[in-house]
Amino acid sequence: MSESTHEVILPLFQTKPEKRYRTLVADPPWNFDDHLGEGPKGASAHYPTMTLAELSMLPVGGWALDDSCLYLWTVNAFIVQAHSLAKAWGFIPRTIITWVKGRIEANHLIQQIGLGHFYRNTTEHILFCVRGSINVMDHAMPTAFLAPKGGHSEKPDTFYDIVERMSPGPYLDVFSRKQRFNWDTWGNEAFDFRTHSVWG
Repeated sequence: MSESTHEVILPLFQTKPEKRYRTLVADPPWNFDDHLGEGPKGASAHYPTMTLAELSMLPVGGWALDDSCLYLWTVNAFIVQAHSLAKAWGFIPRTIITWVKGRIEANHLIQQIGLGHFYRNTTEHILFCVRGSINVMDHAMPTAFLAPKGGHSEKPDTFYDIVERMSPGPYLDVFSRKQRFNWDTWGNEAFDFRTHSVWG
């Protein structure tokens, strides 16, 4: 792998992992090839990125149970690659969930405008994927949700609330940037209470 590869907290390669997960969330550090101006732009200005080939080599599928689901974050530029990555990890894409970045103010939708070469981005997407036999726990959930934008690449708590309402644990957050109760995390920015002496 290249020098841009993320460091890890959990072992990368385990033939028989001690724990496997029913529901996985992954927010890959997509390698944006953006050369507008000088210096790194987009994601590469904030954290190391990985190519599709590098991401595909990660044993995410080995951490998942035979009957499990994957919520795979992507943006417009990587929709096709996200489908390829999900299949490389052993999952079948089933639908796309969309995060609309914004808020309702005086009965009007206020979108938080991002970057874009053609249209300005106000959304991110999650590819919902499955393998084996698994279903959702609530059949009334729409495929879009509204939540304000936080810091760079920060995902809203609303999304995790949806995941927990729709899909059973145990839960793993791949490339996590913060800890969430009842979730395990993996990635070079993942904070683990057990290894940071917050609990005994």
